[in-house]
Amino acid sequence: METAPTGKTGTPLASGRLGQVAVVLVVAGLWELVTRSGLVDAQLLPPPSQVLARGWTLLVGGRLLPDLWASLWRVLVGFAGAALLAAPLGVALGMHPRLAALCSPLLSGLRPLSPPAWIPLAILWFGIGDAPALFIIFVGTFLTLVVGVMGAARAVDEELLNAARTLGASQGQMVRYVVLPLLAPALLTQARVGLGLAWMCVIAAEMVAVQRGLGFMMMEARNLFRTADVLAGMGVIAAVGVATDRGLAAIEGRVCRW
Repeated sequence: METAPTGKTGTPLASGRLGQVAVVLVVAGLWELVTRSGLVDAQLLPPPSQVLARGWTLLVGGRLLPDLWASLWRVLVGFAGAALLAAPLGVALGMHPRLAALCSPLLSGLRPLSPPAWIPLAILWFGIGDAPALFIIFVGTFLTLVVGVMGAARAVDEELLNAARTLGASQGQMVRYVVLPLLAPALLTQARVGLGLAWMCVIAAEMVAVQRGLGFMMMEARNLFRTADVLAGMGVIAAVGVATDRGLAAIEGRVCRW
């Protein structure tokens, strides 16, 4: 007799998903009740039914998808650029402590700067359009990825590296056949973190530096006091964020099956 798939704790995965859906429905129900009862001004916090209806109107009206695509494109391009540079740099810093010590003041000084702090400079350098938004996504995710990959590279077992050296492996072979396979789970975890940061960065950038995107749509709705539009945009961002995170988690499960 076949049994349902179970997670690490032995709990059926289907039951876990039903529980997650139940939590979302309970929160939505309480939100609907609070706003419909008048405890909270529905103009400031519309009920979820109104937000969903407004989101559907934006979708069929042709406004939502172009803004979503503009934001998604910026997130993917900006994050890809940051990841392609951060991964090798993080591995190099993790495997060479002296290099990491030299770069430590620079990393420590730049990390506290939040992405919105770069917006005025990005506009001065690149003007208005995609370029400043991509720049803000890049700087907002690059340092976090570097530090995360560097920490993971430092945790690689030195005995494995010594064994590879004993067998005659070159530096490049050690990175390819020893370090990268060991770092694969950490790299994918950092990718999930970085994508979340990229979405936060793109929304902040689109509120001031572009004329298309979910952030621009939400800021425009705020100026017109369309709270439901703002919440609909937030809901779309949350849904896309969950989808991309689950997608990366699925890739991690396949790539790091061992």
